[in-house]
Amino acid sequence: KGGGFKLEHRVRTALDAKYGIHHSVVQVSKLLSDLPGKVPDISEKNFLTEAMKCYRIEAYRAAIVMVWNLSYSHLLYWLLADAARLQKFNSAISVRYPKKTLSVSKYEDFLEDLKEREVIEICNTASVISKEAAKVLLEKLNKRNTAAHPNSIVIVQSQADDVITDLVNNVVLALV
Repeated sequence: KGGGFKLEHRVRTALDAKYGIHHSVVQVSKLLSDLPGKVPDISEKNFLTEAMKCYRIEAYRAAIVMVWNLSYSHLLYWLLADAARLQKFNSAISVRYPKKTLSVSKYEDFLEDLKEREVIEICNTASVISKEAAKVLLEKLNKRNTAAHPNSIVIVQSQADDVITDLVNNVVLALV
């Protein structure tokens, strides 16, 4: 296929049984399976469950999208969990986007009034997340967009591994 070769599923399964699964698959699967007790919200748990299912069946585009949903939802709930942090975020909205005159007080406000990229940039402006965390989020948002929208880009396991480990370690586990 495309000048290369692709193993038929039964042959691949037999080879996996004989030689084992790649260590990165084991690591990412463990990272995801260890998360349920660490995500507080039921919607986050649902995103995590779907992400694990997608990853296991090698639906890497879908796994990237679901881990993004988990991470973004986690960020929003983390912002809402602390009044001082939310105040800093709200104060930074008009600094970052002078034409926006709004204040966020509940989860739905984020979804109705702000784009994901804007939320990340406002968090960065408010210094409620580190510049490095903002860079990770913006980079992975671009990866999510590539995975989520129809295009000819091939998404492979290593790309999913990168997105998943980066978001889980630097957003979900870091923002507590």
